[in-house]
Amino acid sequence: MKVGILGFQGDYEEHARIFRSLGVDTILVKMPEHLELVDALVLPGGESTHFARIIKRYNLEEPLRAWNKPLLGTCAGLIVLASEVVDHHPGLTLGRLNVKVKRNAYGRQKDSFEAPVKVYLEGKEAEITGVFIRAPRIVEVGDGVDVIATLKDGEVVGVKQGNVIGLTFHPELSGDDIFHRYLIDMIPTVSP
Repeated sequence: MKVGILGFQGDYEEHARIFRSLGVDTILVKMPEHLELVDALVLPGGESTHFARIIKRYNLEEPLRAWNKPLLGTCAGLIVLASEVVDHHPGLTLGRLNVKVKRNAYGRQKDSFEAPVKVYLEGKEAEITGVFIRAPRIVEVGDGVDVIATLKDGEVVGVKQGNVIGLTFHPELSGDDIFHRYLIDMIPTVSP
């Protein structure tokens, strides 16, 4: 089992550290052919407009649209996965999650914050710390999308559609591995 992490910018090393702690190998995905080597993929946080340019420059747009294995997008990764961005467009949306998002919805870098996040996975509830850094806001959840994380006031901060997960926050920065474990659990096991 191997998890790929889009490795051009953002907090890819923090994601890799969590997977290593779970005993899972990772590789940095930088070319379309790298996708053939992995069983799941993470689109980490970073700057969404730059992220979109990189995906286009390295011919990853169509392979990511067609990707049918488990996928996790955090912060800017969520923006790129969304079906629609309602404010300044990052230049690319993959339409993998039927949600509308607003970029930098909580303010500038100085407005970053940590908050308790309620997580709902597989009929179980948990609470973790969410790190919100120039975070997007999910302003509309469309058909076929399950809410899997909220703030205490009920605001949606995590969604899942099929085997695609999108989070507005950075669980890798708080060191919580609940979503990384969940991504691993979504990888189909092959019997010998």
